[in-house]
Amino acid sequence: MDLKADAVQLCLAEREDNLRLCELFKSVNMQADLHLSVERDPDFFALYDLQKVRQRVVTWKIDGRIEGVATLLGRDCMLFGARTPTGYMGDLRYSRALRGGRVLGKYMAGGFRDGLEDFGCELMYTAVITSNKAAVGALVQRSSKYPDKPFYALVRAFTILSVQFTKRRKPLASDFVVRRARAEDIPAIVARLADDHAARPFGYLFDEELLRFRLDAWPEFGIENFFLAFDQGGRLVGVTAPWDAFALKRFRVMGYHGRMRWIKLGFNGLARLLRWQRLPAVGDVFRYLYLTHTSVAGEDPAVMASLLDAVYQAYHGQGYHFFSACLLEGDPLARAYKGYRTNGLPAALFAVSEPGHRYNTVDFGRGRPGLEMALV
Repeated sequence: MDLKADAVQLCLAEREDNLRLCELFKSVNMQADLHLSVERDPDFFALYDLQKVRQRVVTWKIDGRIEGVATLLGRDCMLFGARTPTGYMGDLRYSRALRGGRVLGKYMAGGFRDGLEDFGCELMYTAVITSNKAAVGALVQRSSKYPDKPFYALVRAFTILSVQFTKRRKPLASDFVVRRARAEDIPAIVARLADDHAARPFGYLFDEELLRFRLDAWPEFGIENFFLAFDQGGRLVGVTAPWDAFALKRFRVMGYHGRMRWIKLGFNGLARLLRWQRLPAVGDVFRYLYLTHTSVAGEDPAVMASLLDAVYQAYHGQGYHFFSACLLEGDPLARAYKGYRTNGLPAALFAVSEPGHRYNTVDFGRGRPGLEMALV
């Protein structure tokens, strides 16, 4: 029998809700052939605290117990060349106590409007895993039952690409010089990222203050994380910064099913022979890196290839299973990843606005969005 929506209380989360939020988050597993649990302990709010954003963490309670959560994060971004207040929608999780109910349909429109008012914005954005049919149906698809729910307009399809650490590779011949960054490189890095993000839909307002904040606030993240590519004239043409977010979120393997059981057996057999990093056992976590702050002048795949090569060489054999990157549909940088063993998880970026708003039909362009996957 469906849970009645009026039996549920909608509340903003408090810091003292941390333990329950961590428990709820990891209990709602990503069930597929690769069964994963996402962990955010010991501090559910830490991922938001290191972003310099306004936080609106909404919870659904039954008899005073949190059984659902969704997060809205407010920030100014670049949109059509102008500074624009926006919000990011993410981290939607429900326990079994709420599944099958009409709770999301009842509260989604009102909660969204409250977020718009709180952030002083008219637009939010979000990423949805394409294979998550339940999320696509509940969020993206229109319904006559809930005509006032937010409108999701596709901005770009993309792939969450995992580049696996397998065999050791010989360094590539390249026209570019790649090295680790030093403190004196900060102005050049800021200039590269600021120019790039100014032209991106949902781009970050990049300045030296923001970069230094991230260097101070992100755990295990310093200027040495940045890899810089220079052309023959000494011009900075590419930037990326691998980051291990283990302290903030982890993917724990709960099971290998279907084709993943055979993939694991085959991969780990090769790994044993060739000394690759083996896939984690059930109960263990994936160790991985995000490629953050990635910016390539002219979207040149040769520049990206030189950066990927340097990252792979630096972190191979260090206990990591893969590093993760965002690859857009029709991405000009796709050629840089050829020759690596990769897996991809299809996803889509949506602009979210009230139904009937002008943003429902706006063309956000084909440019690279200002989406930092490590922060979602």
